[in-house]
Amino acid sequence: MASSTVTRRGVIGLLAVGLAGCMGSNDSKDTGNGNQDDGNSTDGNGEQDGLDRDIPDRDIDANWDEAAAFRTWLTDADPFNGGNRRFDYTESFPEDTDFSSVFPEYFGVSADTVDAHLIQSLTQVFFGSFDKQAIVDGVEGDDEYEFVEEYADFAVIDGAIPNSSGRRDIAVSNETIVVGPDYEERIDAHNGDHDRLEDVDQEFTHLFRQLPHETTVTGEYNAPAGDAVTLDEIYIWGVSSETPMADTMTWVFILEPGTDLTDEVVAELEGITSDVHESSVEGRTVTITGSAPEPPETPEQSPSAEQDQESQSE
Repeated sequence: MASSTVTRRGVIGLLAVGLAGCMGSNDSKDTGNGNQDDGNSTDGNGEQDGLDRDIPDRDIDANWDEAAAFRTWLTDADPFNGGNRRFDYTESFPEDTDFSSVFPEYFGVSADTVDAHLIQSLTQVFFGSFDKQAIVDGVEGDDEYEFVEEYADFAVIDGAIPNSSGRRDIAVSNETIVVGPDYEERIDAHNGDHDRLEDVDQEFTHLFRQLPHETTVTGEYNAPAGDAVTLDEIYIWGVSSETPMADTMTWVFILEPGTDLTDEVVAELEGITSDVHESSVEGRTVTITGSAPEPPETPEQSPSAEQDQESQSE
């Protein structure tokens, strides 16, 4: 059975964590600005500045005119030592998703206004239709929120983390809300003024070209968490599906250069799903389509409890 990090509800579970205020948060106003250097920015190997990973040489460039818009918001920065740059993106949400737990009512963030959601590292990005001026006006009458500045087309707000004494940075435009300390880098990357993840490592461009869906996508360096697949030779992997609840998913594993891609290696990768529909090998890329792993069944467990359990296992 595959790890909960790749179950059909994995993205929704991580979204629940984000909506609880555990992601994209910052405990201090003094360190919240994306320009502050706390000395902890690392690459996936724990090296400083994200520049010391041994990146394979792949002659490929992203076509940003055709790429899914969320890809322009991905960066190579990661606040964790050994950070894997994991991102989770979806355009589908459970009917009972409660966006009001994240923002005050005057933000107008709801299932009707949010089209998609992205989490990478500690930062969340909400895509949709928002009223920037109404939000700024609402902040003026809220003691827990404060307008800080304008950055690009965004209003930057210092706000409370729900159910916490911590603070967080929120950057708001009419189309996007960014919650996280690196909002400046995210906005700059989207505008083409800062390196995007694919500018730094073209293996992710290759990954996106192999994944068949753009509506629900996860990707990261190294092997998936859990016991389903543990190969050290996995450089990056990703999984996509039409929705988080789809019955069929496609996994793509890109292995380290020089890896001997034997039948045994492919068989281990196929362990990501209990029912392999199709698998193929091209160079050091393995693509597997199969059934979405089912979460463990617990007697009398409610859907909300199931989400909470998966969220805690991330």
